[in-house]
Amino acid sequence: MKPTRAPLFALVLTLFAPTSAVAQLSTRTLDSATLAWDEGRYVDALLSFERLLAGAGESFRRQIALHTGELYRTRAVAPDGRRLQWSPDGRRLLVESGALPVLPDGRPGRTPQGAGPARVTVYALQGDSLVPEHATAGFSATFVDASRVAWIQVVGDSQRVMVRDLASGLEQSWPTPGAVVSAIASAGDGERLIATWRPPGTRAASNLSLLDSGGGMRRITDAAVPTQVVGTAAGGLHVVYRLPTQVGVWSREAGASRTFEGVQPSISADGSTLTFVARDSGRSAIAVMNLASDTAPRLVVRAAQRVGLANPAPSPDGRQVVFQMMLREDWELYLAETTRETAPRRLTWEIQHDVLPVFLDSVRFLAAIGEARHRRSYLYDVRGGERIRLFHNNTVRTVAPEYAWVPSPDGTRVAIIADRDGDTVSPERQVYLVSLREEVSVEDVLARVRSALAAERALRERGERMFAPVAARVRQAVADVSVARVDRCEQTLQLFGSRFMTQPGNARAIVWLAAELQGMGYEPELQWFSPDGYRTANVVATLRGTADPDQTYVVSSHFDSVLDGPGADDNGSGTCALLETARVLASRPQRSTIQFAFFTAEEAGLLGSREFVRRAQQNRVRIVGALNNDMVGWRNDHRLDNTIRYSNDGLRDLQHAAAFLFTDLITYDSRYYQNTDAHAYYEAYGDIVAGIGSYPILGNPHYHQSHDQYETVDPRLIAEVARTTVASLMLMASSPARIADLTAREVPAGGAEVTWSPAPEGGVTGYQVRYGPPEAPERSLLTVRNPRALLPGARSGWRVAVRAVGREGLAGWDWARTEVRR
Repeated sequence: MKPTRAPLFALVLTLFAPTSAVAQLSTRTLDSATLAWDEGRYVDALLSFERLLAGAGESFRRQIALHTGELYRTRAVAPDGRRLQWSPDGRRLLVESGALPVLPDGRPGRTPQGAGPARVTVYALQGDSLVPEHATAGFSATFVDASRVAWIQVVGDSQRVMVRDLASGLEQSWPTPGAVVSAIASAGDGERLIATWRPPGTRAASNLSLLDSGGGMRRITDAAVPTQVVGTAAGGLHVVYRLPTQVGVWSREAGASRTFEGVQPSISADGSTLTFVARDSGRSAIAVMNLASDTAPRLVVRAAQRVGLANPAPSPDGRQVVFQMMLREDWELYLAETTRETAPRRLTWEIQHDVLPVFLDSVRFLAAIGEARHRRSYLYDVRGGERIRLFHNNTVRTVAPEYAWVPSPDGTRVAIIADRDGDTVSPERQVYLVSLREEVSVEDVLARVRSALAAERALRERGERMFAPVAARVRQAVADVSVARVDRCEQTLQLFGSRFMTQPGNARAIVWLAAELQGMGYEPELQWFSPDGYRTANVVATLRGTADPDQTYVVSSHFDSVLDGPGADDNGSGTCALLETARVLASRPQRSTIQFAFFTAEEAGLLGSREFVRRAQQNRVRIVGALNNDMVGWRNDHRLDNTIRYSNDGLRDLQHAAAFLFTDLITYDSRYYQNTDAHAYYEAYGDIVAGIGSYPILGNPHYHQSHDQYETVDPRLIAEVARTTVASLMLMASSPARIADLTAREVPAGGAEVTWSPAPEGGVTGYQVRYGPPEAPERSLLTVRNPRALLPGARSGWRVAVRAVGREGLAGWDWARTEVRR
């Protein structure tokens, strides 16, 4: 690819201006590009980044890398993984995948449905990459030492512990007499394993024993409650374990255990220090114990505030500890010394939760920001507080949730489990390796920027073409959205208190929403039902289509809240956006029917949305597309941004276009509908769903808390979501829906014959057909008038996509897709 040429005036300045002037010009360009990025003007920002990198690239490499993705080189390791573990020397990584088997005592596995059988794979370092070295069926793998790996196999009605020498390939079976072993861990001495087990045929609590190659099992614990191993110290001299409310330390020399009241124990990398969360006169505290010299733990922090129930992280030498503490609504990270009791030093100030710290070396630690399902990782320096993003999706739009981070023993690498493509629906969780010794090059960042620029331009070009026939009408409609009305709606909903289905506020909200819709000219339907004996109702308003009334689009939000609070963001924000959308469109009917569905009882288990879908199916309502908005009002900073949560790629792109063409909303995306009301649509109608939710996803620290109140949401952000929803619906309900019954078959004369059912909408003028081989599925394009086509040259395995074209040249918002068969 040829480098982009700088404008002539910039070239002249570069050639003849003093070096300081050139540097100032480049700095101003970077500043302008950063501002453009911040405002969501990504094409402008990326063009400037490209010019800077192609010119004085090294000077701006780090800043631009962190704007657009990772600073450190990241490599894919495996398409699926869980329970990552480094070998003691950091030269190998264990990765487990697949569904856990049913153990001989009948306990099932807990891995997401759809995963394959349980497997263990050992990856070995080659340079800065990890390559597969050994794979086998099994689970609960661990390193016995740097070159031997152990795992559990279930064969029929029996189980066994297998140990393999990776250098020689020799394998041993270690017997587990009289025990059903559910997990194993290294004993730290290179000779034995720690087995978590229970007697067969019982439901007794799990306990720990030392297991050797001859089947000897030396019992460590004898507890009546479940016991879990945490780790070992001093070459196996000490075994640290956890009970539900206690921390245990077993000493090999004494052959006995000591237990202390506390939770969430951690061991320093050098094995010298144990830390955990304790209580002191009803207050939270951080307890520290030197395993070699202390007979009891010492309290180094006594906090009036709540201390996080996540492992306090000791530094490698055990002299410092980082831990979570909550001053108001969100977790922050603090640093304390372990040699004496002292006031801790605050390290983070992010409005979201800062959690899960772990030291990499004496001055750097890794931590995560956000809610459990959508966290993002950062590196911190305890000396100056510098924060650097560790992992990112490397795209402008897609959100990549991260789930687990495992640093190598020397702190130079981090193995990460993440959804880099933003697909939270698939049971697979990809594994990546980040090398902290290797930063990305100028060429890497330039390639990243150019790829992002091409993708963003293509997205915008598709969006402009898509909306062109209705753009003028959409602009008039979105201009009617009122921030003041949204604000009034939020205030009113707060007055009802909790809107959980068992609370009086739920019934009051139903009455108020119905009255508001009646005032707009609708005849709302109250869908009464009685889950668990409590009477509640969905509120549904219908805007009948002018030309294709049997084609129905639904836009929804749940209006209930959790039991403990008014739910201003979850989901008063979605409710108010929906109410404003219904008001704006009340006088603007579209070709297809639109239903505005206010769902009840989402917080009780998606009960309202499933009742709505049940009735729709019973009444043979043809729902061809749906939007569901949930938690759209909280802002992490000054940016007006939210996430498109979708199952349908066409609706994802449509909503991006609706946002950047007609609103100030900045949109990201994630394939994400499970455990939301959108799931009810998907179960019944397939991938016809999109909608808007928070960014960062579930980052709101008020989520599901009593302090999710009116003052924590921004009515302007909610109004921008309403505008995006109005624009989206106007295009969806004016365009043909996805066609049905698409088939493609090879024909004897050559090529392929493609057929599909005629589009049910009136005014369809023809169909567009794209096809090509798997590596270029959009190579060819045909336009036909009837629901069939002959594709010259097409062969088995080629991809085919078809959509209808309606009035005003409005093409269907999604392509039906298939593959050519013999």
